[in-house]
Amino acid sequence: MSLRSRLTTAFLVVVLGPVLVGAVFVAAVMSHLADSRGEALANSAVTMVDSTLGTICERIQASAAAVALNYRNGDQENAVEMAQLLVDRAVVDGVVFSSLASASTDTGTDIGAEAPTGSWVDCGEAAAYEHSGPIVALGAQAEVQTADGTKAVFSAFREVDQEFLARLARVADADVILQDARPTPLEVGSADAGRWDFTDSFLPLSIGTVATDVIPMYWTLAAMVAASAICAVGLAAWLARSTTRPLAELSAAAERVARGDLNVRVPVHGRDEVAQLAFAFNRMTAQTQSYVNALTASRDQMRGQLGRLGQTLTATLDLDRILEVILDTAMVTAGAEAGAIMLVDVDDADQLRERAGEGDLGITEPATIRIGEGIVGAIAASGVPAHGRIVDGRFEDRLRAATEPNASTIVAVPFSGRQPVEHEHSTGRQPVEHDHGTGRQSTDPERTGRESEYGGAPRTDGGVLGVLVLYNRIGGGEFESGDVDTLKTFAGQASVAVENVLLHRHAERLSLTDPLTGLWNYRFMQTSLRREAERSRRYQRPSALLAIDLDRFKTVNDTYGHPVGDQVLTELARRITAQIREVDLAFRHGGEEFMVLLPETDASGAAVVAERLGRAVNARKFKVNDASGGRELNITVSIGIAVLGEHSETATGVLAAADEALYAAKAAGRDTWRVAA
Repeated sequence: MSLRSRLTTAFLVVVLGPVLVGAVFVAAVMSHLADSRGEALANSAVTMVDSTLGTICERIQASAAAVALNYRNGDQENAVEMAQLLVDRAVVDGVVFSSLASASTDTGTDIGAEAPTGSWVDCGEAAAYEHSGPIVALGAQAEVQTADGTKAVFSAFREVDQEFLARLARVADADVILQDARPTPLEVGSADAGRWDFTDSFLPLSIGTVATDVIPMYWTLAAMVAASAICAVGLAAWLARSTTRPLAELSAAAERVARGDLNVRVPVHGRDEVAQLAFAFNRMTAQTQSYVNALTASRDQMRGQLGRLGQTLTATLDLDRILEVILDTAMVTAGAEAGAIMLVDVDDADQLRERAGEGDLGITEPATIRIGEGIVGAIAASGVPAHGRIVDGRFEDRLRAATEPNASTIVAVPFSGRQPVEHEHSTGRQPVEHDHGTGRQSTDPERTGRESEYGGAPRTDGGVLGVLVLYNRIGGGEFESGDVDTLKTFAGQASVAVENVLLHRHAERLSLTDPLTGLWNYRFMQTSLRREAERSRRYQRPSALLAIDLDRFKTVNDTYGHPVGDQVLTELARRITAQIREVDLAFRHGGEEFMVLLPETDASGAAVVAERLGRAVNARKFKVNDASGGRELNITVSIGIAVLGEHSETATGVLAAADEALYAAKAAGRDTWRVAA
């Protein structure tokens, strides 16, 4: 059964049930009232008939007594006049001067109507009807005795005829039937009266009163019930329709929303609760649509950011550029006003240094903070993500450091390296350029990004590599646990990006360095010499090249073995790098021969360096270990000097000139230096 049918049925039961019960009750009351009214009318009619008959009998008796009294006084003429007066005034129908027993014989004077022949009812006896004949009159007698001793009987009577009964019927407002011995009862009115009662008077009368006809009232009641039922059905149908139509519209709209149509709206009818529900539904769908639109825009923006992030990760090894894209994507995703990515400093593993930052939080310089200090430092030390509100510079039990921004909310996620990455060998030097005329150093743009700032991969050993931190959610709300899960993804990407870049640098460095000494190898030497020769020609600035060779190194290998020779080469590399500048480059040319490139250096300056290198090698013996134990060796070197722009303009030419100068130094007795001719 549908909701409309149930509502209609319930309404009809609630409304028509009492109506029907009330109709039955009213019908019962009407029937009872009709019976009571009929009984009351019958009793009233009987009472009136009895009272009227009693009055008539009293008047008949009084009339007979009055005539007799006048006669007894000896005045017969007055008695006659009195009798005539009573007849004239219709008190009685007639007076008979005779005995009642001989009323049918004329023995005296009759006044008024002729005495009827038949049964008379004596009002004085007031007995029940026992006559065998029909009743013709009501009579009363009065007997008197005069002075002379004569007795006389005077009889006054009222005829019991149709007219008499008609008067009784008018007085009682009922139908009257005389039930005497006559073949056809004498009656007044209709024999079809509704109710008949017999009187207890001396006349055998039946009194009939009209019964109340309740049938028309029943029909009227039935018509009213039918009209009420029709109205109730119509009202129930309207009520059910007006109630279920909005619900049906809501149901259809909800079904359309379930299918993804958020443009649907429900008509609002009136101001009742169902209308309020429709209004709330429309507001809900409108808000849902705005949320979906916002989510769609956020999704599209997220896709764009992820596409940009993917392109950046695959198209460049610029670590700072990658970190900026990761930070920007994380801020857009979490809805943050500002943020930063801080990495462990390569020079100080206990310090975090900002490598990417977005937003204005009052910090103009890249922030640095010790691990364990401040809010971010404590999060990095614990390795546990955190989010919440900063109140009076305090987050939970951590007080904001001076280098941290004064933000109101924060979410931070530490990220770690997955594998150890070794530091760059201490003897390696990055190729540098000097700005013409200033002598200022800058990193070579052909190398990987900013290695001079981040001079090698930090040793992570699986520990914290950095922290991704966001500040102040847009709109003033707090960051949620879902934001932490999102940032973990970006922190993982940052970790992978940092490790990939550092691993790439490490691999590249391994391909350009000598595995034994850690100095740049022959391949990188050729590249560096060509670049320096080009710079020297462009800016007309000298650059010196030192060719260094171990004296009698073959004897060391032959005497003590190649492992000892390797130890000597490694120690020599350390002593060379200890005596040159940061901008100078040291190479292993091959075997026991080394090269040192001195930018912005002429022949005299190179001679000073060569002299210093020779003293550093001769200053103390080389400690080595062999099968027989430790020993110390006296090692010397010979050095040849050539200058770009002076001895040659090309990399090949200056390399050949340095070799020639080296041979000249060896020919001069070794353990010395010479400048190319």
